[in-house]
Amino acid sequence: MKKAVLASAVVAALVSGSSLAATVYSSDGTELKIGGRAEFRGDFIGSGGAEVEGTMEDKTRFRLNLGGKTELTDTVTAFGFYEAEQSTGNSEFKNRYMYAGVDFDGQALSVGRQDMASVIVSDFTDITEFSGVQQVIDAASDKEDSVFAYRGGFDALQLEATYQANSEKDSDGYGISGVYSLPFGLDLGLAYSGEDLGAGAGSANQILAGLAYSLDNLYLAATYSTGDSDDKAVGADVESFTAMEFAAQYKFTKQFSAAVVYTYQEDEAANGSTADSVDGIELAGYYKLNSNFRTYLAYYINGLDEVKDATTGLTTQGEDTLRLGVRYDF
Repeated sequence: MKKAVLASAVVAALVSGSSLAATVYSSDGTELKIGGRAEFRGDFIGSGGAEVEGTMEDKTRFRLNLGGKTELTDTVTAFGFYEAEQSTGNSEFKNRYMYAGVDFDGQALSVGRQDMASVIVSDFTDITEFSGVQQVIDAASDKEDSVFAYRGGFDALQLEATYQANSEKDSDGYGISGVYSLPFGLDLGLAYSGEDLGAGAGSANQILAGLAYSLDNLYLAATYSTGDSDDKAVGADVESFTAMEFAAQYKFTKQFSAAVVYTYQEDEAANGSTADSVDGIELAGYYKLNSNFRTYLAYYINGLDEVKDATTGLTTQGEDTLRLGVRYDF
């Protein structure tokens, strides 16, 4: 990738919530964009592993984002981005992203509520409605507060480094990641994240590896991670974990695409016992009527053992989910 193209791509990714964001102001090197989505999501059968007692659980949401940039010199650009979300049943908006920074010809520094470094690798397989198992610890997750970030790269290598400066004692986190893109469609990613869990408490860490391959309308990806949830855990408390995710997507036509994802996480307690916390297969189909409007149907086959409430008889863990979605992007 040429340096000028890389610089443009870095800034565009940092100030735009989607490729559809509309430019509402542009003058003398300063630009402001607005975007978002309105999305109906209805969960049938179950939701979050628990049985839906009635017909459907409504998980509709609305997002609104603002992104701006201004040219300070020919090679230096300042930027800012904000995104909020409101969900069904909530009267207030929740902050998703809120950061500002400066881009030096493709090497960007930013601070605020934003993604930690390893997300560029976990995103390889986080492509459907129920994917995203690799964000196990906070230092490896998206939408984290008080984050200082470097994002940039050189030619085919994309690099990120993040540091989370929390207000509580001994609770900071950090991450570093890299993605190397080969010319025949193969991306290789590696990330390491770590964090302290508080004064007198232990620490957590996660190493994540991933690969993704694109060929015409086919996309294949896999991610694998392992680490400590709490290196001072005792007894039945979770001490370590292993997580893996595999994804395949195929675009049949300009409008229709389908995906299958396998997602799994095993936790190990300090006493040596193990238990699956995530185990499922998702089948999803997406139909885009145009670039702004889509519908989708996703079925999540929950592989966890069913647990039922002794009083109500309802399943509280291990239930499948059928999700219907209707989404408008702007």
